[in-house]
Amino acid sequence: MKFPDFFASGDPVVSFELFPPQSDLGLAKLEERLPKLIALQPSFLTVTYGALGTTRDRTLQVVSKIRNIFGKDVAHHLTCVGSTREEIAQLLHDIRKENIENIVALRGDPPQGETEFKPHQGGYRYGNELVEQVRKFGGFGIAVAGYPEKHIEAPDWETDLKHLKRKVDAGADLVITQLFYDNRFFYEFVERCRAVGIKKPIVPGLLPILNAEQIKRITRICGSSIPTELLHKLTQAGDDQGKVHEIGIRHTVAQAQDLLAHGVAGIHFYVLNQYFHIAEIMEQIQPALARISHT
Repeated sequence: MKFPDFFASGDPVVSFELFPPQSDLGLAKLEERLPKLIALQPSFLTVTYGALGTTRDRTLQVVSKIRNIFGKDVAHHLTCVGSTREEIAQLLHDIRKENIENIVALRGDPPQGETEFKPHQGGYRYGNELVEQVRKFGGFGIAVAGYPEKHIEAPDWETDLKHLKRKVDAGADLVITQLFYDNRFFYEFVERCRAVGIKKPIVPGLLPILNAEQIKRITRICGSSIPTELLHKLTQAGDDQGKVHEIGIRHTVAQAQDLLAHGVAGIHFYVLNQYFHIAEIMEQIQPALARISHT
């Protein structure tokens, strides 16, 4: 199934995002967890793309296993980083051969240690150019990224939304958002998108907190914020990882339940290749999903 098909019924669509581990051990652990993650019944999974590292080939390896061994719908992430247009075209052929029907098309981040994105020689500078190539190639559903607290590189909201609309107009079927911890940002973002004519489904992306220092680092990098009350709870928990997990799961469940109550098209969970936390979250939000799906 392609992205538009998942959202045709109007029922909320739950999806998981994974990443391809760099080590053989990490890959083996992920492969062990895949059956349990799939058993939680997400509508589809997505797998990120390490454009400049060894994980770029493993993305295709992981998505192929999910699709062809487990029979689950999956999307291959693709970025502009480190690739010419011809190399992207070849990769699209390789993805097609593995029966993959969906692409998450992203500009990508600057390489580690660099602050400015520089296009690869013969490659693309902007995400909408990549979306256009994927759309012309044909046969793929396409998702792009949106930023509820504004892209960190955008000087203002007008510029950020202009870039997003270009991606949608180039052929995107779906917008999946960057992580956020205050739903108010998401609701305001959707209003802004609708006001500029973006009509495609907008799916909130949620990252459960499993480690306080990790989440502080991630939010700094991507320009998201941590609500004062949540940060206070995490600070009080200190090095008590059990308490941090409890706080993180409780907050994500509350976010998800509120989003579902507001009629979101779906929820995309960044699961970080873990199982225990997303299993607990799915169990707790299942009643809300069931209520909505039967109305």
